[in-house]
Amino acid sequence: MTQRTISFTDAVFKIDENRSVELGNITVAPNDLIVLIGGNGSGKTSIARALNGDFELSSGVAPTNYHPVLVSFEKQLELYEADYEMRNSDCTTAQEEIGITPNMIFKDDDKEVLNKLICALKLEPLLDKSIRNLSGGEGRKVLLAHALSSKPNLIIFDTPFDALDVETRAELLDLIEQLHTDYQTPMVLIVNRPSEIPKSLTSMGIISDCKIVKLASFEEIEKDEDAKMLLGYANVPDVTLPKPPEKARLPEIAGDVIVSMKDVNIEYQRKVLDHLDFEVRKGQHWHIMGPNGAGKSTLLSLITGDNPLVYTNDVTVFGYKRGSGESIWDIKRYYGLVSGALHLDYRVNGPVINVVLSGFYDSIGLYSKVSDEEITIAKKWLEIAGLSDKEDVGFKSLSFGQQRLVLIIRALVKNPPLLILDEPLQGLDSYARALVKSFISYAMHNGNTSILFVSHHQEDLPEGFTNRLSFVRIGDGQNFKVVQETLNK
Repeated sequence: MTQRTISFTDAVFKIDENRSVELGNITVAPNDLIVLIGGNGSGKTSIARALNGDFELSSGVAPTNYHPVLVSFEKQLELYEADYEMRNSDCTTAQEEIGITPNMIFKDDDKEVLNKLICALKLEPLLDKSIRNLSGGEGRKVLLAHALSSKPNLIIFDTPFDALDVETRAELLDLIEQLHTDYQTPMVLIVNRPSEIPKSLTSMGIISDCKIVKLASFEEIEKDEDAKMLLGYANVPDVTLPKPPEKARLPEIAGDVIVSMKDVNIEYQRKVLDHLDFEVRKGQHWHIMGPNGAGKSTLLSLITGDNPLVYTNDVTVFGYKRGSGESIWDIKRYYGLVSGALHLDYRVNGPVINVVLSGFYDSIGLYSKVSDEEITIAKKWLEIAGLSDKEDVGFKSLSFGQQRLVLIIRALVKNPPLLILDEPLQGLDSYARALVKSFISYAMHNGNTSILFVSHHQEDLPEGFTNRLSFVRIGDGQNFKVVQETLNK
């Protein structure tokens, strides 16, 4: 597609009756790669959607007859919602019962471009898998290939590196550089970390209050105090986390072993877990790492009981042998969970404080009468997280990063014996990442909580982890071995 300059003049877009997005005067030339940064709740996604033409223009001038594409978590969420609706209708066909697959998503895309992207992003093994069975990073790569193969004349990336492993982040950064330098595809890239900024960027801007408040050279933005805060790891004051209410305190788990897996075997199209023996003991904190699709989320799903194959294996959690007549609630009460899958599944749009309170009851949504003590504790958590002013706001109206921070609070609120954190810092700005790291450190050093922490970013790991479990690729294929090690305290 022939590229052309895309210009906005005094452009203001209407989100709803009370909110708007101000793009102001911004021009994206064919050779431009504009990088934007902003804090959680600053309006990053709203800016991206305005550039994509998702909102009504209320004043100013915006381009017409251009073909933008947007790659974002929200687009991924829309895909999961469509898959859910397809599989839960009253008259599904055999294909609809399988759900949406990458091949279905790609069916109208440019085949020549698509085939190159499938090869570059290593998507061949995923083409016929249901998207609900893809990891978060795999799903993101599918969306990238779909967007890029539509031959857009403007690509908007809204934090595309989140949930991607080290190798894929590097590949995506190279791909963005190649699109910019070789094909002169104009791009706007919104990022959360300095490592995600391409070297070939042409300008950089800061987003605040749904506006691009400053757009200049990288060198000039780099000197800005707000930019330093957004791109560096911020310092936060020492935190003291609220204790859970008396009614939320759990019976002591007998013995030292919290999780026991013996000779576990999981196989789909390939062997995911091969004769795995794995234990989590009281006082242990495990860092779990490995490429997208290696099996990290599968491992965690055996602990939470969300994987039906747990009943064909020897798995004991919190003293309950899975398949011995225990209820799901016997298990849920002992752990707190943050994951991309939970974020996708939290469809209930209640007030933020209800989301936090639901952590006491392990439910998606709040269906129980809560005590005054629980409400007081939930409010203390929101205050510590800087979200007191969002207490009565609908969860779905928050930015992605704010939603993720609320879900982290929800997992921590009952001070569980086991905290399962699957890429918890995805979508968080610098300050929020530092804040959550302080939460995790406090939980490790001031209580009886053991932690399983999945992260592709070594710098996200708070000090104090005792063990590491790594999924290590065997050769060039999709097979992995599991390596366990003790870390120096």
